[in-house]
Amino acid sequence: MDIKPKHLIQTIIPLIVVVFLSLSYVGYSDLKVSRAAAYQEAEDNVSVANEYLRIHFNSVENHLYLLGQILVRDVAIDDYIAMGDALIVNQTNLSEVGIYTQGSYYATRGIEAHNIAKKMESRPWYNPDTKIGESYISPIYMSRTTDKWSVTVVKVIKMANQQLAYILLETDVTELYKQLALLKTMENGYVYVVDMHSRQVIMHPDQSRIGTPSVSVSPELVSQIKQGKTKGAIDGYMYKMRWKFSVYDAQNAFGWILLSGTLTQDITSQAFNLGAVSITLFCVIGIMVLINLISKRVHINGRQLTEVDGLVALDKKLNTVIKDLVPCENVVLFTYNEDLREYIDVRKRYIFSQEEVEQFIPHDKRQSMRISTVNRDDLIARHISPTRAAFRIPLINNDQLQGIAYLLGTPAVLPWFVNIYRVYAQGALNHVLLRQRIKDKDQMTNLMNKNYLRTHIQQVISKKHAGYYLAMLDIDDFKMINDGLGHLFGDQVILSVAEKLKEIMPDQAIIARYGGDEFSILFAASSHLVADVQLQDLRLALSQSEVHFNGKKSTYTVSVGFSAVIGELDSVISSADNALYRSCLVLKYVDDF
Repeated sequence: MDIKPKHLIQTIIPLIVVVFLSLSYVGYSDLKVSRAAAYQEAEDNVSVANEYLRIHFNSVENHLYLLGQILVRDVAIDDYIAMGDALIVNQTNLSEVGIYTQGSYYATRGIEAHNIAKKMESRPWYNPDTKIGESYISPIYMSRTTDKWSVTVVKVIKMANQQLAYILLETDVTELYKQLALLKTMENGYVYVVDMHSRQVIMHPDQSRIGTPSVSVSPELVSQIKQGKTKGAIDGYMYKMRWKFSVYDAQNAFGWILLSGTLTQDITSQAFNLGAVSITLFCVIGIMVLINLISKRVHINGRQLTEVDGLVALDKKLNTVIKDLVPCENVVLFTYNEDLREYIDVRKRYIFSQEEVEQFIPHDKRQSMRISTVNRDDLIARHISPTRAAFRIPLINNDQLQGIAYLLGTPAVLPWFVNIYRVYAQGALNHVLLRQRIKDKDQMTNLMNKNYLRTHIQQVISKKHAGYYLAMLDIDDFKMINDGLGHLFGDQVILSVAEKLKEIMPDQAIIARYGGDEFSILFAASSHLVADVQLQDLRLALSQSEVHFNGKKSTYTVSVGFSAVIGELDSVISSADNALYRSCLVLKYVDDF
């Protein structure tokens, strides 16, 4: 067959068309998968933000209830404001406690205003139609007294003198937003909050946007929400000459719309990154199809990472998805413990200090993933994989190295695919750690709670670390303090003990509120005698503390019992508890043997 040059020329255009159609299909498929992944991540961010705000405003409602009960019992307004001052000092999210009654306004920091009944209609938090016993959240406004963007929860009550009163707790939205700022969708996304009724921005990483009309929330969207479509997505709106998308959720009691999104470019750039690198090899259509199939699998598995709700589940899922992609014997996930300043693998087999890790992963080398098999400066890799090849995946959020995943026993790995998993793993780890921190903290004292303490005691027992002790501490005659000086004074005593424990005990000690007026301390000492002396000094320091609140003052003492961390978890706690009950102000050491 005589193939003429013109025949070859005639095949060029059809071949180019086939190639670009194939590439277009690959790009479009990846775009759909990337888009779905981005939307899922945004929905997860909104869900976490909604829960965080619910916890905060539940706490505010509880404070309002207690403050209202105080006024019902005919407490002087000056005393009431003094209690508010103490509350503001211990709650960084709250900026002002106030009361409006009979034409006068009283607030924390000595603020008073009289004969202002005619001016009240201009106050953003004032609603004259509110019935007694009802509460509501104000619109966003710039506070005249604190110079902070604020929203206020207001409750209407009838005081002991039968006069109507508006009591309020003002929240600093900038301070409240600090935790939500950790939630990001892809590279350029963030969480923000909009008032559904006024369409004003309430929370936003760009503080200049607070109080301004929202670009993404249109009157049409508000109408749809009021008609029952409280969840959904806002596709394709322009902001600062860039296209964006957002996922929204208006199912809350605040009258707010919570949104999370990112630049549309984030989705397209990630999607087309999978196919565009092979455009020069357009003739290898089969390879492109294979890449498309792999990328779909990567994104499907990556989305599964964002659905886990714990570190063990994340470690298990990470092993599954990585082994599905590359030949790999094992994946070891390390996470950073901020309290202990250590990197600990999820299975609690290896522990490395922050200083050790920073020596081989300095700030300017955090993106490096390859580990040489000849010159290994990675301390962790030398311990967990001394003879096998390894691949390091740093997991970074807000410039903080939150975790490291090591792929063990793997040959050459395509960083391209692994980097996609890193994006998903970073988001998943961020969600898990944020949920865990909310779960492990005692909301009143900001100490760790009982569950967190038990986990770390079990870790010490499992590793058979010697020289660790568990102390149980109880405030003496705490019921008499509550009955004689009031529950609010008792709360101040608890807060005082918490602050003194953090101040006196070493940074490495784990201090927890075990329940009520009982605290626990997990600490290291060279011997039981040293531990005894350390706790005696602690008791002495606490006995010299004095609590001042609402014109009252008092000292307090504590009883302490402690036990060596040896044996079973429950037996260690039981031994320390028994020592506490026997102590009666005189510390005794309980030996388990």
